[in-house]
Amino acid sequence: MISDDEKVEFLRELVSIYSPTGHEDSVARFIVDSFESFGVEAYIDAVGNVVAEKRGNGKRILLAGHMDTVSGLIPVRIENGELWGRGSVDAKGPLATFFFAFIESNANLIFAGLVEEEGFSKGAHNLQVEKPDYIIIGEPSGVDGVTIAYKGSLTMKFVERVEKFHGSHAAKGPAEKLIDKWLLLSRDFEGGFNNASGRIVRFNAYERDFDFYAEMVVNIRIPRGYTPPIKGEILDFVPAYEVSSRSPLVRAFVKAIRKNGMNPRLKKKSGTADMNILGPKFKADAIAYGPGDSRLDHTSYEHINLEEYLNAIETLKTAINELKML
Repeated sequence: MISDDEKVEFLRELVSIYSPTGHEDSVARFIVDSFESFGVEAYIDAVGNVVAEKRGNGKRILLAGHMDTVSGLIPVRIENGELWGRGSVDAKGPLATFFFAFIESNANLIFAGLVEEEGFSKGAHNLQVEKPDYIIIGEPSGVDGVTIAYKGSLTMKFVERVEKFHGSHAAKGPAEKLIDKWLLLSRDFEGGFNNASGRIVRFNAYERDFDFYAEMVVNIRIPRGYTPPIKGEILDFVPAYEVSSRSPLVRAFVKAIRKNGMNPRLKKKSGTADMNILGPKFKADAIAYGPGDSRLDHTSYEHINLEEYLNAIETLKTAINELKML
């Protein structure tokens, strides 16, 4: 029996390993070593993902979380029952939840710790495992929440060039032309799951020889059926994803949350996750689950309630048991 203190210490160590996108090697090694300390074989695949498998009863379930975080160090500390640190919510809290649910469940499971989710999802695109029947993605939904849908993501690049002119002339330079394009792109942006939203990721204006140049990279979170009013060079595209609320996977989590004394909440999120990739890739129903408040993602206030983290492990184990009985 693994104690709560051990589970908290594992999460503290996991969060203490700084692993911004593209620098997941140390955290991958830590997870492999931790699996081996519990007698579980694990390996690092060709792109850097950590994979562990166990044979058990019932349907094949993939537990897939990501090991990378956005950049920005937050001193790791525990205060008032909360663990502070980069990745505590997004998404090492959910990843640690998956780790212990995998160890403590007698089920047919695949664990995948994925690389570069905060980039272009290199880990998810290149994951090579046996086809699962169900997929659970490690993202903060709250211990009583199940995420059944995410918007898609469209990243585009725009470039403008004009011949140099004197600053006294009433002419638009390339930067101003790109600003016009952004205003056109963003004119219908609204909040909520059913509308597009986005931001400028990178903007650069410069001059070379006899020309002015400007480049702009934008990311748009897109609902189903969205077509941008103008198109640039597509750098990355991930379609929106939604699983039916009547899916056996969703029903299993609803039952598990209720069995653990909570009222379940089904969520549709305006972000994008590896769920959008792995669900269609394996043609299997997928949801996202994990402890933590997603409003803290990427912020300097990122922290997770440790009681919620421990409850999420038990809830996930209950959900896995429900899926075994299908």
